[in-house]
Amino acid sequence: MNKALLGLVVLLAGLGACKKDEAVPHSDLGHAYFPTDTGRWITYTVDTAWRNDQTGVTGSAQYALREMITETFLDPEGRPAQRLLRSTLDSASGEWVPKDVWWQVRTTTQAERAEENQRRIKLIFPPRTGQYWNTNALNTGSAYELTYEEVDVPWSINGMSFDSTILVKTTYPNNAVVSNTYWERYAKHVGLVYRQVDSTNTQYPNGVQQVRGTWYEQVITGYGQ
Repeated sequence: MNKALLGLVVLLAGLGACKKDEAVPHSDLGHAYFPTDTGRWITYTVDTAWRNDQTGVTGSAQYALREMITETFLDPEGRPAQRLLRSTLDSASGEWVPKDVWWQVRTTTQAERAEENQRRIKLIFPPRTGQYWNTNALNTGSAYELTYEEVDVPWSINGMSFDSTILVKTTYPNNAVVSNTYWERYAKHVGLVYRQVDSTNTQYPNGVQQVRGTWYEQVITGYGQ
């Protein structure tokens, strides 16, 4: 084979390789549903209630909540993590008052948060309907299975529209005595935009209904960085 023909063969092979590489689609792992950049914040309205007919304790509360990623650090496993400052709005002064500090980690395969010092797996990547995971796999709590109800769907609330959201729910089997509701919706490049977590236990001692439960709803009102 002469040098000119050999050069042509090499050139065509190179062009073929480039075309093949360009045809490979970029895989979206869904990491944008769980942002980690410092300075990002979201505000919410929280409605919560509790009831215990056995003790007679009942109550409710509504307040404004802000979650802000304030800094990064390395967790005990040496992974990049972020501190999440949670503050409530003082209606008298109009200022945000620190409530508590959580922390979070996003790896290639999952998103974790330490809520009230309980590490939980909030999401797994890439998000797909039909996937299941135990949110309590990293703590000592009882197994609590989650799954994706919706993936990459638009959603709107409080005058805000989000092009892509995912909806997480529990697979916990409810019955006439115990009922659990768990909904968490995340928007791309924003994070958590909606949360509803309810748990009730209804008994009928001597034919009299007694309810013990908690109800919690958290709805986005604004976000930024």
